[in-house]
Amino acid sequence: AAGERNYTRWGFLPLIQDGALAMIQPDIGICGGVTEVKKICDMAQVYDVTAQMHVCCSPISLAVAMQVEAAIPNFSIHEHHMSSTLPCVTSMCKYDYQPVNGVLTVPDLPGIGQELSDEALAGATIYSIM
Repeated sequence: AAGERNYTRWGFLPLIQDGALAMIQPDIGICGGVTEVKKICDMAQVYDVTAQMHVCCSPISLAVAMQVEAAIPNFSIHEHHMSSTLPCVTSMCKYDYQPVNGVLTVPDLPGIGQELSDEALAGATIYSIM
């Protein structure tokens, strides 16, 4: 399993074609966004390679990962980093998606199912004015 620092499907292709990976771990924020990660996962499926999104420290990336994982047939397991439980992280967004008895529920809200909190927006406004 690898891929947290690979970029685009062209970065994953040699590893997948060579049979070097049984599981890809693309980071949506690094590999090229939602469309590119979906293409990477589709390509991996052709080679019978499973997928686990690399998710670390962002309620936005967590929400996007859950949506992608629900949409791909080769989803294997969800990575849930302990940092995702810290109040300084969970307060950045309106919804706090945490596993219950080891299970995450994919949000059915519009878009990715997540929004920035008023606190995060206020902090961004203060820094952008300075």
